[in-house]
Amino acid sequence: MTPSGELRDQVEALLFEEAAALDEQRWHDWLALFTPDCEYWVPAWKSEFETTSDPDDEVSLIYYSDRTGLEERIWRIESAASPAHRTRPRTCHAVNNIRIDADQLTVKANWRVDCYEEKRAASFFGHYEYALMREGDELLIARKKILLLNDSVPSYLDVYQL
Repeated sequence: MTPSGELRDQVEALLFEEAAALDEQRWHDWLALFTPDCEYWVPAWKSEFETTSDPDDEVSLIYYSDRTGLEERIWRIESAASPAHRTRPRTCHAVNNIRIDADQLTVKANWRVDCYEEKRAASFFGHYEYALMREGDELLIARKKILLLNDSVPSYLDVYQL
């Protein structure tokens, strides 16, 4: 079913706010866009054309079965508890080609993130798949699957680069 103009506006606003919160390092605003039981998954590639399909039994680049994992990740970023986070890259997220299934409240989109850190630039790109949930008048992210198409990562990979 084709989404109404209002639903399209809400979905676009959610995806664009998520991107802006990451770029502006508003970590807690970003976390607030997810349901408490959300799933956040970046599968690994088995081959050139097939990703892993089960985060419990196969390798994932990142996997959190609920928001607690994301909260822990943000704590590490904010506290610089991980040496990789002593400096963070400046990022620029671009989200486009947003496609909405209004019946299932699912969304697919393309994305690109450009990063700059310590005189080095990197780009990451791929596809997003979302399952959304209504909470009152708001839409929240219940599931986010990120297909990273250029998975040859220079050193480390974190949520703000995706």
